[in-house]
Amino acid sequence: MPGCSKDTKFTCQWIFNILVVLSDGKVVCGCADPYGERPLGHLHESSIYEIWNSEKVKRIRRELNEGHSCFCDNCGLKRFLKADEPVPQGPEHMEVLPRIFLEPTVLCNLSCFKSVCSVDSGILNTRTRKSFPFEEFKSLLDQVGKNLTRLDFFNYGDPFVHPQAVEMIQYIKEKYPHIYLYTSTNGLMLDDEKIKKIVHSGMDEITFSVDGVDQETYARYRQGGDFKKVLEIMAKFVEERNKLGREVPFINWRYILFKWNDLKSHMKRARKLAAAVDVDQLTWEITDHPKEAISEKYQVGTPYWKKIYYEIWDTSQIGNAIKNKRFIAKIKVLSNGIHMKAGGEPVKVEVKVKNTGGALWRKVTWSGRRLVRLGAQLYDKNKNLKDLNYARAFLNRDLAYKEKDVLTIELPSISEPGDYFLKFDMVSEGNDWFESGGSPVEWSSLRALGEAHSVNSRSRSFGPS
Repeated sequence: MPGCSKDTKFTCQWIFNILVVLSDGKVVCGCADPYGERPLGHLHESSIYEIWNSEKVKRIRRELNEGHSCFCDNCGLKRFLKADEPVPQGPEHMEVLPRIFLEPTVLCNLSCFKSVCSVDSGILNTRTRKSFPFEEFKSLLDQVGKNLTRLDFFNYGDPFVHPQAVEMIQYIKEKYPHIYLYTSTNGLMLDDEKIKKIVHSGMDEITFSVDGVDQETYARYRQGGDFKKVLEIMAKFVEERNKLGREVPFINWRYILFKWNDLKSHMKRARKLAAAVDVDQLTWEITDHPKEAISEKYQVGTPYWKKIYYEIWDTSQIGNAIKNKRFIAKIKVLSNGIHMKAGGEPVKVEVKVKNTGGALWRKVTWSGRRLVRLGAQLYDKNKNLKDLNYARAFLNRDLAYKEKDVLTIELPSISEPGDYFLKFDMVSEGNDWFESGGSPVEWSSLRALGEAHSVNSRSRSFGPS
């Protein structure tokens, strides 16, 4: 490709995991292509699976396996590799498409300040059709729904401007309830009836974009928005969900930091409001657009950024700026070094856990997701990860803030004798490990003994480096 240099090495997981379907049926690679300038195909010409394994897509995968694809040069989603970092490898042909970003509509009820999807940006002229028809939506879902694990019901525009958005959500969860269904919205197109239908549908997660703590700071970016109304709408979602005794939809408040809403007093006020509305999560988003609006003190790498690291949207799936809703644990293994016979029977270990973050740890959930368990990750003697999901233990009961319990975790046998490490951490299943939200972990040594040793024999324990 003219002008393409392969001197830089990078990787990207989008082409191996996700396709983005625009409102007019054009299919692109990532969510960072608002104007559809890097198309992979079109649903009017090919099926979604034909596009997923087209020669064009397979070529991009091959090139990424080599460390560079010219197709990706202008995309901001790629991850650059260090000089000595091996290039991650992915399959060239993939039988299953696990995830889709679907753009119900490119239309929006607001016009955010100099955003790439504002009316003034010209984005409407890049779509031959402004909304995705319901019947075509059902046809698409029936092609991929059986194997789809996640559907992101948004892209550019606000999904609920689509007149049948709620019916689309209901269709997904009625026919394919296993799909993790997520959406992001400004929320202002939702009324009481729609809120009730969405909650009762079993939708998994909703993010509300609310960038301020009063009408003035909020509407400076969300032009045409109503701050009081969106707070009321978030509160109604929580109220309706709680009446059903469910944990879904999980409600996020995402707050983009700009130079006019990044004062310490603003962020403190946002924390209080989020707690009062009772949303599940408040996170800050760092942006570099538009240039004249960015919060310079919270750009990546600054001291201010480091202070809120575990409260930032992109840091993890579990970080939270609401103090009493964090997933933080204190973990203590009740043994000094763990021994087992290599190739022998599993070993049971007792571990004391305490909820020190405030978020409720649920033993069982309505959705089957976001239940909390104790996990043990297996590492070799040099602390290289061998098995992220080596062992799990269920809670004995729900654990609220400051409550503690002793859990018994069964460690599977290891075939090769030697010295290993275990990292113990709590995990919100289908979501994230607590460590990624700033929770401390517990390390323990593990020795797998050969035939010449007895599990009960004494051996010198070794601690984490």
